[in-house]
Amino acid sequence: MFGWLSTVLSCYPETINLKTRVHTRPVGFSPSIELEPTEHPLAVEQREGITVERIKQIAEELCMTE
Repeated sequence: MFGWLSTVLSCYPETINLKTRVHTRPVGFSPSIELEPTEHPLAVEQREGITVERIKQIAEELCMTE
């Protein structure tokens, strides 16, 4: 079903209200959220994957904001 991302991810440009597809799963499991295939960096990384180095960069940026 259609949805909107309602989370600020400070290591990406504006993430509020990105269009998503919500895929329900069996009871007890969180839904799977798929971003609309746009050129937004988060959507690109979700679609194409990311490197271990990028994961480390994201972790460092998120830890610095807390």
